[in-house]
Amino acid sequence: MSSVNFIRRPNRLGKLISTPGGRKLGEAVAMAESGIETLRPALQAEVDAALDRLRAAAGRTDAAAHAEVYACATAIVGAAGLCGLTRVGEVAYNLCELSDRYIEAGVWNEAAIAAHIQTMGVLRMANLPDDSPDAQAVLDGLKALVRRAEEKAAQSEG
Repeated sequence: MSSVNFIRRPNRLGKLISTPGGRKLGEAVAMAESGIETLRPALQAEVDAALDRLRAAAGRTDAAAHAEVYACATAIVGAAGLCGLTRVGEVAYNLCELSDRYIEAGVWNEAAIAAHIQTMGVLRMANLPDDSPDAQAVLDGLKALVRRAEEKAAQSEG
């Protein structure tokens, strides 16, 4: 008769995690924040470059330009939050939602797209605090544009 032996290997990761040492949470957060701070100028430049590409794409009416609007807005969403441009990132996210709705429905509202792009440009230069009531009012208006696009898409499907 044969026997089976189970050999349990030690969990090296578990051992490393449970072993005391390393940085304290506060130190790790401070180091991460200082690391992001060194990247801030490059991230802001990336946001500005994506805004320029976004403006160029919005001036065209072909399907590739519509996809480029979505791609540029996505790039802005990714970079804006990391470099302290939270409101710009929110507008870019809203533009992603709006352009996605338009692409799916096969329609395009240049005025609504332009309003988002102009708002991002203004917010980029205005340096409004995140809790600014003026910035919030603008964001609420842009979100209303997305809701209307969703309602129109639902009506055309139904």
